[in-house]
Amino acid sequence: MLLTIKTLPALRKLTRSQRLQQAEEFRSVLQNRVTFTGNYLRLHIKPNHSDFARLGLIVAKRIEHKAVRRNRIKRIVRETFRLQQQTISGLDCVIQLRNPVDTSTNYVSLRPEALMLLARAEGYLQKYAAITD
Repeated sequence: MLLTIKTLPALRKLTRSQRLQQAEEFRSVLQNRVTFTGNYLRLHIKPNHSDFARLGLIVAKRIEHKAVRRNRIKRIVRETFRLQQQTISGLDCVIQLRNPVDTSTNYVSLRPEALMLLARAEGYLQKYAAITD
């Protein structure tokens, strides 16, 4: 069978259990106060005591006015998270856009920044696991 984009969406999608959906889930992570900050993104994390990582995204309209740009940012961050979620299993993550992204660079700086923040979260997870063991 030939693999095409139409045959792969289920493989590339974050499942419902891998996403933060309720306001209370977001609030819980945001109140935990463990954050890592980059130029464009801020990562809030909280241990969730499960075998998988969960993601919530906050891309405010007041920061990025165009819906097309907000959706593109969310797609890039979601895909970066999906590729890294095995290394940060056991964390709830909320990634928040801090500043408008420079569109002249075609969002190139967004993926490395998201990777850097997720790597820092992985380091936190290793320290947290050492403390709780």
